[in-house]
Amino acid sequence: MEIKMKIDSKSFVLNTLSQDASWITNKKIFFTLGHQLTQILVYLIDQYKYFEANNALRQDGSFYISNIDLQVYNTMNESQIQTLKKRGIEEGIFKISLEGIPVKSYYYLNFDKIAEIGATDKTNNELALEYFKKTTGVDIELQVNNEEDILNLNKLSYKELRFYCKRNNITYTGKHKTKNSLIELILEKQCPELLKADFSTVDDISSTSGQKNIHCGISVDEKISTSGQKNIHCEEIVSSEIQWTENRPLVEEISAHNQEQINQEQNTCHVHEKNKKDEKIENLFHELGINFTDTNESSCLLILDKFEGNKILLEKYLISIYNQLKKLTNIKNLPALFSKKLKDIDYSLVNKIKNENQNELKKVQKEKKITKDEERIKENNEKLDKYIDEFLKLDKNIQKNIVDLAEQNYLKENSEINIEMLKIIKKNTYRVYLKMIHFKILEVTKKNNLKVGETL
Repeated sequence: MEIKMKIDSKSFVLNTLSQDASWITNKKIFFTLGHQLTQILVYLIDQYKYFEANNALRQDGSFYISNIDLQVYNTMNESQIQTLKKRGIEEGIFKISLEGIPVKSYYYLNFDKIAEIGATDKTNNELALEYFKKTTGVDIELQVNNEEDILNLNKLSYKELRFYCKRNNITYTGKHKTKNSLIELILEKQCPELLKADFSTVDDISSTSGQKNIHCGISVDEKISTSGQKNIHCEEIVSSEIQWTENRPLVEEISAHNQEQINQEQNTCHVHEKNKKDEKIENLFHELGINFTDTNESSCLLILDKFEGNKILLEKYLISIYNQLKKLTNIKNLPALFSKKLKDIDYSLVNKIKNENQNELKKVQKEKKITKDEERIKENNEKLDKYIDEFLKLDKNIQKNIVDLAEQNYLKENSEINIEMLKIIKKNTYRVYLKMIHFKILEVTKKNNLKVGETL
């Protein structure tokens, strides 16, 4: 992405995105980064201007902001702030330098990157759709050109179908409350000819010479040639497995083409074959009411290879294909159609299942890490509580001397702290106050060889 006009990136960002009495948000940045990250960015820009006006920026242009300030002034919790800081770094809009003990966060704004986002040639609508796709995982680029694409439409959720409509400028209304109504609307807008088709199978289109005349993107013009054949002008390639009628939504109406040929593909599982087959997969086929033929086994082995031998993922694939077909009506022979579907590997479904599995593994690992972190935090809090309990058992004068020294050291390293607020905390919630400065209390006690309870 390039900025086509010469601008001062820093001036552009500071003069158009900072805030005084109100939030100022650039729409293109809003639709690129999302609401929360944009809010954090605007806050950081405002702080930059404040530090710059007061000559408080460091020589490299960085400035210090505490996590608690980010939480308080953006009304977000710690978890949200951590996530947004990570995203901001990934987006390249700022860098963070962790320095000192205790650690402080210094922010470096990338004015060029921010200006680049704000000056993009993309429209707000394009950016909004891209952000929606990025954050929801809904990526619908399909075009309805054949049977697989029509079935893919049926795989989409109601929400995804509505997004598909928005992306393709198809207007839906309150009456489109079901998936089928949206699918019918999509086909009506993108291929109205298909809804008007009136034939039972593709064989009926060309019974003499076997020719099919399918013209993409041309209005319907059904003519009877001298040979009695029909020329169907439609941007859809009609499947031999789908029987179209005027009275029902075409997506739901599927029938087996060339039934006699399909029946010949069906074989029963002979006794001598069963000893060679995978028992777990074979049992799944039997549960679905489908014979585990040699043909089906060969197809499964090819699919299993795509899943790197993971039979659990293969099971998910088989069940998903079966459920897709089961939803469709007018199927004369579901087992035969199921076998045919297995031969033509659905790579989009394979990738979807693999991604879902990876996400599930990541989710489990994340949950384990969260649990471990929570246990560690709980353990540290318990230790700190015990330490404070022991500290409060010390002589009052000793306590006071230690706290006074610790407080002095704490304020030296945290000059931005509001002293009056600290005094209020000290007066009203003394125990909380001790926890705030406990690192400095530890330093003082260790320096003076004082043992207070268990060492933290």
